[in-house]
Amino acid sequence: MLDMCSFMRILRPPFRQILQCERGTIVVLFSLLLPILAMGSVGVAELAEVMLAKSKLQSYVDAAAIQGAGEFGVDQSTATVERARLYADTMATPLRLRWTIASTAAVDTVARAVTVSLAAHRASFFGSLLPPGGWTLAASATAIRTARKPLCVLGSHADSQDSVTVTDSSAIAARDCVVQSNANLTVGRAASLSAGEARASGSASGAILPAPITDAPPIADPFANLAIRVPLLCSSTFISIGGGTTYLKPGVHCGGISLLGDATIVLEPGEHYFVGPSLSIGGQTSITGSDVVVILKGLETAQFTANSVLQLEGRKSGPYAGFVLITDRSYTGTVEISTNNARKLLGTIYLPNADLTVKGNSKVADQSAWTVIVARDIRTEGNARLTVNSNYSSSPIPVPSGVGPPRDQPVRLSQ
Repeated sequence: MLDMCSFMRILRPPFRQILQCERGTIVVLFSLLLPILAMGSVGVAELAEVMLAKSKLQSYVDAAAIQGAGEFGVDQSTATVERARLYADTMATPLRLRWTIASTAAVDTVARAVTVSLAAHRASFFGSLLPPGGWTLAASATAIRTARKPLCVLGSHADSQDSVTVTDSSAIAARDCVVQSNANLTVGRAASLSAGEARASGSASGAILPAPITDAPPIADPFANLAIRVPLLCSSTFISIGGGTTYLKPGVHCGGISLLGDATIVLEPGEHYFVGPSLSIGGQTSITGSDVVVILKGLETAQFTANSVLQLEGRKSGPYAGFVLITDRSYTGTVEISTNNARKLLGTIYLPNADLTVKGNSKVADQSAWTVIVARDIRTEGNARLTVNSNYSSSPIPVPSGVGPPRDQPVRLSQ
């Protein structure tokens, strides 16, 4: 006969059996949940990678749209659109390890806006079941260009091999504005050119910062409609001074002009026309003037050499407001500056059919608040330093229309 304790012992399963049963249940449950947990982890990782790719795509199109809109202020051709597209397309190269990427760009010339878009696609980890068809991403940005970088140096001769040339160990510095060559832009091995933007209608080579834009459309002469009229009557003839100070009134100065020794000419305010056959400023001489413009015509040579001082500030008013040195359209020679003291040329140098050569150890225009140079061909040689500043607001000399500072707002993203 069983007592109560024995009966209860029979009815109650051993504790070890209960543990074995529970362990088995846990193993079964874990084996069922493991694929689900693994899929969840993979899904989280994939989603994180997709979100990162989306963020990168957006940053690429933002940068490309801003780049394209910035260039649109100077170049409104289809080349601007293509360069903006390629800029985004190139930045997206690392994503192509896993994604198929397509790029597009468009420009709205009325709104002055450039839109750049990137589309990306790849299969998902789950055989493109989640999401159906795989992952598809899209990013787009539109930037509006309401301002432009100022044009400050233009080699306008489209038919020459090089309309801007920097040779030997010379340098051109125009750090806040545009340097444009309507032909090739060539910088020698020991020379340098720095600009806010460097552009060439042909090729570009050498140490140029930032990287130049090539195959850019030519920029038309911004002063093509400027009327350059030289009066017929001479005010003075054959000026030859060997010393002392001479004050020269505005007018037409005919014949050879020669300053030697330590002579000084002070140009009084107004228009000064120098009419052939030569203008030679050398030795320790100086030619200075404020609120003046020098206009050259019929010269065989125009030279500022040796240790001569050339210090001129352009016209503040009148038909030549903003100009400091002009050659008549019939003059096809070269204006040569090889003095080491031509450090103030405040205003616009306009040589429509003539060349500007800066050579020797000269330092040119570095003490000017601003300078603009438009010439047929521009060349620096030797150890010359040509500085083109663009501090327009700090000078009372007005900047002629077509060059100079932006008159509206900078680039901005609109979306």
